[in-house]
Amino acid sequence: MHLNLEPQYYYCFETFEEAVIGIAAYRQRLAAIAINHASFEKTISDKDYPIDLIVLRPKKAKASPLVLIGGMGPLAGISGFEEACQLFQNEREIILIQACSIPDRTQVLSEIVQAGTKSSSVHQLILMLEKAVEVATSEISSKSTRIQMIFLCNTVHYFLPQLWRKLLINQPQLFTKLENISLIESVVQYLQNQGLRKPLLLCTTATLWGRVYTNPLVNQNVELIEPNETLQLKLMDCIYRGVKAFNRDLACQIGEEFFMNLIQTQLLPDCIIAGCSEIPFLLTWLKADCTGLVQQFLFGLEIVDPVKIALKQADWNLRTRF
Repeated sequence: MHLNLEPQYYYCFETFEEAVIGIAAYRQRLAAIAINHASFEKTISDKDYPIDLIVLRPKKAKASPLVLIGGMGPLAGISGFEEACQLFQNEREIILIQACSIPDRTQVLSEIVQAGTKSSSVHQLILMLEKAVEVATSEISSKSTRIQMIFLCNTVHYFLPQLWRKLLINQPQLFTKLENISLIESVVQYLQNQGLRKPLLLCTTATLWGRVYTNPLVNQNVELIEPNETLQLKLMDCIYRGVKAFNRDLACQIGEEFFMNLIQTQLLPDCIIAGCSEIPFLLTWLKADCTGLVQQFLFGLEIVDPVKIALKQADWNLRTRF
């Protein structure tokens, strides 16, 4: 099986200031790809974006390196890299692989749900994730014995236990260096610390199928609110036809309809879990572009962004454990 994760483009920055400027240009490049795709009246997918490797390598970095596995989708990946650069600045090496060729997690989980068993797609997905880890970690120049790692896709956390078993068997020396900073575990801990007990979970259908957030939150007796089936379909449109396609107008149009219906039909939460890495973009756009009830609803709730929470957890671990 050919595992296509060879980076098409390589970007390396010596300072976080350079990285922030470079990221802005990179984001424009992604938008241009999406616009070009739309001109042919095609719905863009993660796989339509290139596989890229983006590295911040400060000369005087002293802290252990951070590896980000992204590209699912690429806008969320570069946003996670930018957040990490702003947080850690020049104190550590940060490596992002935009692993856009990894199979669509929703499609793979759909096969699991329909077949009731694992499919060959699961095997391919795990192999691709292992390859992404291998490619990204091979770029580390630091001799640190610890590597923090964050997978920026929420849905992919469903498959991580299988990935860790594979890495333990195939690459034990690398495995012992890795410290996984889980988006899910970070959010669960954050909700506990903040006393938030009634979150609205906004995520992909695959994340719901895999009960990625549902199980750990229900186990903590959290009264989780999930959109009904009709609203979930509308949310998926926001994610795939809106944010992933860089179509802000369409994302806001569908998003406003989503929240108007949700406000009228479902219980009111005490916060929103942005359980898909595209959701923070949608909520930011809606806050800026919408008025009335939707704007009031969104500004009245804390938005729990798993990537930001996980990065803060990584920072805390870095300063207190190692």
